[in-house]
Order: sequence, then structure tokens, then C-alpha cells
Amino acid sequence: MKNTMKFAIVGAASLVLAACGGKLEQAEKLSPGGTEFQQALYTGYVDLAKAEYNEGDYIDSDRFAEKAMAATRGEQVDPYHPEEWHLPADREPVLVGARERLMAALGAGASEELPLVAARAQTSFDCWVQEQEENRQPKDIAACRDAFILAIEEIETAMAPVVVVEKKVVVMEKKEPMMMEPKSFEVNFAFDSSTPLPGSDDEIKAASEYMKEFKDPKITIAGYTDTVGSVEYNDKLGERRAEAVAFMGMDMGMEPQRIIMRSYGKKDLKVQTADGVRNAANRRVVITVEGN
Repeated sequence: MKNTMKFAIVGAASLVLAACGGKLEQAEKLSPGGTEFQQALYTGYVDLAKAEYNEGDYIDSDRFAEKAMAATRGEQVDPYHPEEWHLPADREPVLVGARERLMAALGAGASEELPLVAARAQTSFDCWVQEQEENRQPKDIAACRDAFILAIEEIETAMAPVVVVEKKVVVMEKKEPMMMEPKSFEVNFAFDSSTPLPGSDDEIKAASEYMKEFKDPKITIAGYTDTVGSVEYNDKLGERRAEAVAFMGMDMGMEPQRIIMRSYGKKDLKVQTADGVRNAANRRVVITVEGN
């Protein structure tokens, strides 16, 4: 009897395991269909489903596979809503702003004009949301986020208003007064720290106030380090510094959808030094405010 129970339990477990990832198998049996954008969504979501399946995350694998199947059936597939996920409180505003940016691009026709890039932006965004909820693989979070940023910037650049020339007269859309120029603000850090030094609030507040001078502002927040440590470690440290300043800026009124975060680590030094040298001037975040 005990053996019978044992085999029954093992059999039930096998059925559960067999069911896991079943939607990926279903999705892979389909062929891309619908518009070029929907076909690209199908391919992107299948790739994400495979990646999660290989990590043993069958739930998220199935979620991505479902999106792939819906796309190839010609259905409208929207990007995830960050509010519906269990995200870290300090990350949700950034993802909400990123989604607003994505939806604005899709609403302006990016899926028709730039279908492959638009699909990459959407699948990268969903990847970012999913990885951010797990919040345990910094490399994967950064990879998804950076892929989204590159794609959305490519879309926004390609779809920006163009100069119209008629009878040698240049007509340009005027977004802000011509006298408003890009302006940079700098925040510094202690060695190996992602907490801005005392007094940084004034610089971040000044950047937030300058943003209000533009009708359509763009805020780039870039993190840098000195040359102590590996490239990989400093890239992550620069990223944490940029995020810390971005969250402080949002508390002071910066709109999340206007913010682009970057990390240059120990590249582009303010003060040139040899490798392995501590230098306070190089431990910084640069906030650049400009018009789109």
C-alpha cells in the first residue's frame, strides 16, 4: 500500500512537471502571423519564454508564451501594467513612466512605422517588469532595461518632428524658448558609495526646477566612478548611483517618464587617472536637462 501511494505521488508530480512549460511547446508549434509588428512580438515573446523555461521559471515562461500565441493570432497584445506586479516601491514609478513612454510611441504609430524596433521595445519592457519583480538578477534587470531604453530612444529619434522646407523657409516645431540651453548638474559620492554626499539635494532640486523651463524636457542621469575596481563592478556602482539620484529627483518633482538612466562606470573620467586610483571628482552623477 505504501509503495502504491509512493508511485501515485510520483506520478502526480510527473504530471505537474509535464504541464509546466506546456504553453511554450504550444507556442513553438505556431508560425508567426498577423502584422509585421505582431510577428516580431511573437518571436520576442517566444525567446523570453524559452529563457524563463531554461531557468525553471515555468509560470513566467507560460505568461510570455501566452503573449506570443495571442500576437500570432492577430490579437492586440499590450505591455504589462507595472501597477499589477509586486515591484519594489522605489522602482514602480520608473517603470510606470517607461510604460507611458512606450504607449505614447505605439500610439503615434511606431508599430506601423518601425515594427521591429517597436516590438523589441515592448518585449524588452515586459522583460524588465518581470525581472524587476523577481529583483534577484541585477544583470538581467539591467539587460532588459537597457534594451528597452535603446529601442525607445531609437523610436523617438526616428519619429521626432522633421524640419519642413518650403520656398527656402525653414518651419520648425517650437517646443521651448530658443534661449533655453541644455544644462548639467553634478552630484558627488564617497568612495564605493551610492549615497549622494551631504548637500546634494540642492543640486538635484536645481535640476528639477530647470526641467520646468522646457515644454518637453528630457533628463539624462548618468553615473560614473573612479578607476578602483573592475569594469563590471563599476558599471553596477554607476548604475546604483544614477538610480539613487533619479529617485531623489522624482521626490522633487521630476517626471519618471522624462528620465533616462545611464551608467558609464569608470569610462569618460572627469579627471584622467591611472587605473586603480581613487579620485573624488570622478565619483559623480551628471544630470543633464534639455528639450526633446
